[in-house]
Parts: sequence; C-alpha cells; structure tokens
Amino acid sequence: MEDSDGTCVVAQIEKNTRQCFQSRKHANCLLDIIAYSETKNKVILLACIRSFHRLFALYLSSGELFLDIPNDLKEADLKKEEKYKLWLKERYEETIAKLIQLVHHENLNVKELSLCTLMRFVLEEAQLPAAKHCQSKTHFPVALFRRVVLTLTSASCDSTALIGRFKEYLSYDDVRYHLMRILHKQIISKTQDTVSDTYLNNVEALLEQIDFPSDEMEELNHFLTKYPENENTEKVKSKDEQRKIYTNLWIDFLQFKLPNCVYKKVLTILHDKVMPNLTNPLYLSDFLTASYDIGGAISLLALNSLFLLVHKHNLGYPDFYEKLYALFEPGVLHVKYRARFFYLADQFLSSTHLPSAMVAAFAKKLARISLTAPASALTITIPFIYNLINRHPNCKILIHRETPEDLQEDAYKIEEADPVKSKAIESSLWELKTLQCHFHPDVAKKAKRIDQPLVKNDISLGILLETSYSDLYGKETKKKVKHAPANFNPPKGITGLPSDKLNLCWTLD
Repeated sequence: MEDSDGTCVVAQIEKNTRQCFQSRKHANCLLDIIAYSETKNKVILLACIRSFHRLFALYLSSGELFLDIPNDLKEADLKKEEKYKLWLKERYEETIAKLIQLVHHENLNVKELSLCTLMRFVLEEAQLPAAKHCQSKTHFPVALFRRVVLTLTSASCDSTALIGRFKEYLSYDDVRYHLMRILHKQIISKTQDTVSDTYLNNVEALLEQIDFPSDEMEELNHFLTKYPENENTEKVKSKDEQRKIYTNLWIDFLQFKLPNCVYKKVLTILHDKVMPNLTNPLYLSDFLTASYDIGGAISLLALNSLFLLVHKHNLGYPDFYEKLYALFEPGVLHVKYRARFFYLADQFLSSTHLPSAMVAAFAKKLARISLTAPASALTITIPFIYNLINRHPNCKILIHRETPEDLQEDAYKIEEADPVKSKAIESSLWELKTLQCHFHPDVAKKAKRIDQPLVKNDISLGILLETSYSDLYGKETKKKVKHAPANFNPPKGITGLPSDKLNLCWTLD
C-alpha cells in the first residue's frame, strides 16, 4: 500500500533491486518493480526508472540478456537456462514499452530520466550486442533507436524540451546517421493531410540539433558502437554520404506547409546551421524566393539566406533590391527582428557599385517612415541614412541642394515600387531636418550631424542595433544635470516676453 509521499514504496523498490543483483532466485522481484511503475506518484516512478536503468544495463553488458531468442519458441523445447533468458527478454520489452510511455509523462524529470534510460539501453546494445549470435550487418540497435525517435516526433505531444536533452547523443556520428535515415523515411511516408503542427515542430527541433564536425576529415570516426567492416559501414563513416542524407531530409521537410512558428525558426537557422552542411545550398532557392515574396517577418528572416545564395552561390535574382525596398515599411521598425533586418540591409547596400538613384530611394524612404518611428528605432535609422549618403557621394545632393526654389513640392513618389523610378534623387532629406526638433536629445543630436561635413568612416551600427527604450531611458537618468530646464525653449524674461515690451502694473490695496 502506497504511503502519501511514496517513501516506503521507494525503499521496497531499492530492496527489490538489490535482491535482483544478488541472485537469479530473486528474479521475480523485477515483476514487482514493473508493477510499481503503474503508479501516478512521480517519486515512485523515478525510483522505478532508476531501477530499470541499473538492472537492464547490467543484464545487457554482462550478456545475461539475449535478444535473438524467438518469442514463438515452445516452452517444452527450451532448457531451464533458455527459459530464464526468454523470460528476461520479455520483461525487457515490457520495460521499454513502459519507458516509451513515460517519455510523454507530464513531469519533466520523469520524461528526461525515461529518455536517458532508453538511450542507455541503446548504448549498451551498441557497445556489447545483447545477442551473441547476432547476424546483423551493423551492431547499432536500429529497432530500439527507431522507437525512441518515433516517440520524440509524436504527432500529439510537444517534445521540444526533451529534444534539447537528446542533443548530447548526436555527437556520435552513427547516432546522427541513423537519426537522419529514420527521419527521412518517416517524412517521405507522410502527406500534408497526415501531419500535425506538433509533429512538424518536433521534427524541426530535431533537425535543428543536427550538426557536423567542423574538421575536414573525409571519414567520421566518433561512433557509439564498433562497426564490422562492410559496405554499410562505409556509408556511416562517409561525411559526404551523411551530408547527402541531410540534404534530402531538409528538402523533403520543407515541402510541407509549415506553421508560422516553425517557419520562422527554420528561416532563422538556415543560413548558419543548415546551408553550410548541404551538398548544394542552391536546392533551397525555390523555398527562399517563395518565402521572400510572402512579406512581413517571413521576408525579413529569408533575407540572410537568400543574400548568401545571391552573393556566394551565384543565384540570379534580378528583383532582389526591389523586394528589399518593399520591406522598408513602418512596420519594420516595430518587429522583433528589427536589428537583424537593419544589419543585413546595411550589408546589402554597402556596395559602392549600386546606382545612386537606387541608394537615394532607400535613404529617402527610410527617412520618411522615420517621421512616425519610436525613438529607439531612430537611433538606428538616422545613422543608417548617414552611412548611405557617406558611401555614395552623388547622394549628397539630398542634404546640400543649392536650388531650394526648385523644391516647391517633394518629387519623391513613395508609392512607386521600383526604387530607381521613385525620383528620390530629385528630392531632399527634409525629414532629417524635421527630426532635429525631436523631443529626445539623442535623436535630435544624430539628426543634426548632417549639418556637419561628412567624415570618411561610416558610423558603426553594432551597438545601436540593439538599442531599446529601456536603454535610452537608462542613459538619460544616469546623466547629472545641475540645472533642470522648466521649458522646452529658454524663457526671455519673467513672462517669456522681451524686457522692453514688459508693462508690469502693481495694484496696492
């Protein structure tokens, strides 16, 4: 009978575990431990899982547990020793089924310990195969490992918290190889109608954890198990073969209609974690161009990977800068990925070979949307505009136009989709002049910089990209002010009027 906190039951489980270690005559104690695992008490469950971990790890490493004994053997044909081993195998399979079930337990500790115990079984089966007469081409326990992977890629339970723990096993080259093969077979067997958002989220989380060694060795050599020399082993050891599977895996995964949260996570990791490991990054061209056309945050996140394809892999994308120009909308100053966007845009517009009319359009449009931007965004946009003008001397006319009478109205056409045809080069940056009267002193100071001669060096955007309202507020509150101004403009006398126009009348009662 269970006590409230499970202390007595835990003590009994530990006692049963010790008896199982002592002698086979206490083997039935294993049945009691399995029975205890049916409880909902997490303390008892953890004790049972730890017991399974210790007992079956010993049975596997010692060779006492044989996995190649058929279950359909007639008991009359078995010797006493074989009956025991068959019984132990059945208990092992029963324990695995229970641990698979507990991987989806509501308690995180129970889930993690169950996963670690299953992977310990994989490790033991891999290092010391449980079947002495195993005829498999590889000693890797693919069957057990497949069950673990299928559990992590559940269609109904979110496994992302567990997958972070699973990452440590992916340092083994053979674990990575078999994971990719299992995932790929699973993905190509699915259709859009048979996958759930939870499943796609779990698969993406697993794919995100896959990485390859940074060294340039042709063969991989960090394995969980020792492989016999055969044709199948060569595939496991080949980095090119693993990268080929990895490429096919990603291409087939991206065929699905991804939920928005998964879509954004994929685009966030493509450029630095995925593309370097693909056999040919140009395979992502269709996916990235389609993502870039969606607009909003999706387009912002697709920018980096698409730019790499254009500049490093010779992808032809003639409308790239028109699409980039379209992203310069007021909303881009408020999104979560604002810093990332401006960092990339600064890279894209850094070339001095771009037409001045195009660069002027980017500067003008950014200045226009800056009129309604928050102060934290203006600390980025104004230096950004300054750098554009600094790199392209022909754009200086935007701040030094000698014939202001020609500008009775702004020639710039903000609704024009083609930046070259927007006539921005015929306009001026009067918006920056307006921002010189901004309420925040840092913004006004940055805007007044255009009144001074341009310097050779660009303004570094590194620190400015992450500026927030909290940073601006903290900077202002740390300033030591001796005389706090009471008015925005300095007063001219007691009432704000010049002294020669003052007419004070005193009335004495």
